[in-house]
Amino acid sequence: MCLGQRRFVFVVLVAASLSVASTSCDVLNLISFANSPPGTTTTLILIRHAERDPGADPPLNAEGQARAQVLKEVLSEHGVTAIFSPELIRNMQTVEPIAAHLGIEIKHWNNASYGSTGAFAAAVADDILANYAGQTVLFVGNVGSTMLGTTGINDELYKRFGGTGKAPNRYQDMYIFIIPDNGPTRIVKTIYGPKSSLDPA
Repeated sequence: MCLGQRRFVFVVLVAASLSVASTSCDVLNLISFANSPPGTTTTLILIRHAERDPGADPPLNAEGQARAQVLKEVLSEHGVTAIFSPELIRNMQTVEPIAAHLGIEIKHWNNASYGSTGAFAAAVADDILANYAGQTVLFVGNVGSTMLGTTGINDELYKRFGGTGKAPNRYQDMYIFIIPDNGPTRIVKTIYGPKSSLDPA
């Protein structure tokens, strides 16, 4: 079994039950740049916002709305206690179904108030570990702009917790960070829902 802890087997099982075209996962043991407070293990689930049409701050399109519903089904019974989102329509709409289902108020982050994406990621990571220690936190992020040469929050959070290689930047990516109070963070790389029409072939 590719998932390292029983509590995360749900990701693969639910994905299979939803007729995902393909499922893959890797468990990586990596050097951790940040640890959970003593006596706690914190879980961070990191995804990209669902599909949207072009524009400065567009809403989800029909494909994205369907993926947001899949996200709700995948995570609805598996311990999510906090949900973080930048103040962007596509991000907030991605997590609104799961937030409403669980009765969780989405914590909105104004990323424009930070000098860089790296500073934004550092503030988010510090908040999670300081105020949500021992909990399971869902964060819906972004990939930045290849046109402008900017790095997205997903890349920065991924690096912040010791990740190397590709961050969760496809629409179907779901990375689970198991952050202990000591030692390396374990990163479970998996997917949810069908392959996106907007991702490269």
